[in-house]
Amino acid sequence: MTLTEIKRILAARNLRPLASLGQNFLFDQNICRQLVAWLAPAAGDRVVEIGPGLGALTGLLLGHEIHLTALEIDRGLCAQLRETFGARANFTLVEGDAVATLPAVSGCDRVIGNLPYNVSTPLLVALLQRPAPPRRGVFMLQKEMAARLGAAPRTKDYGAVSVLLQAYYHIELLRTLGGGVFYPAPAVASAVVRLTLRDDRPAFAAGRRRDFYQFVRQGFSQRRKKLRNLIPQYTGPERAEELTVSEWRELFLAPSRQDAKLI
Repeated sequence: MTLTEIKRILAARNLRPLASLGQNFLFDQNICRQLVAWLAPAAGDRVVEIGPGLGALTGLLLGHEIHLTALEIDRGLCAQLRETFGARANFTLVEGDAVATLPAVSGCDRVIGNLPYNVSTPLLVALLQRPAPPRRGVFMLQKEMAARLGAAPRTKDYGAVSVLLQAYYHIELLRTLGGGVFYPAPAVASAVVRLTLRDDRPAFAAGRRRDFYQFVRQGFSQRRKKLRNLIPQYTGPERAEELTVSEWRELFLAPSRQDAKLI
């Protein structure tokens, strides 16, 4: 989908990109093809696309032997998507907020999307609250958010979401994107991140994964404080950002931990 086509469709439907929804439409076709290649959907996969917009990636994805579920909150864009792809047997459109509708999607082997910064963390956490986390995800994110996902311990970007995602996924920063490949051009740089499910991930059920995230968030709730002041069963001198992902996992599983005290 070219920039000219995007502007034509928006004008014909009397639509405009909404800053409140973080709408910046990707129009570089080479990048669109590369994103789908990085996702590498296999025949029979159940793929979820978050925020398909006008369908720049949707059409490419539907060229594979998959079932695609698209989650879109904008009613005007939903009308365009139904008109363009509604007749496809392997296409399902779910209208509504992705954080709220994601739990209702029956299957999710792979997921792709251009995630607005203000909902990136809730969406990624929601993926890990599903009974079976997706095997792979490819996301366009604000560059700052991408740095947080892959951050190493003892750095300013390392936080609770870093620990949660790295416990379950190998995280790769594939490339950065300038604003010129989007309409309208965002004021910040973006990055493409690929998440691949780890073989050595914790064998936690969905509820247990939620407890793990809440536990880590408690530890990072006051970064200046030493961890022993926030998690009573920890007696070391470190702060939250000094523990590795493995150490966080071991601390969560420690026999002395009392779940009832967590908030």
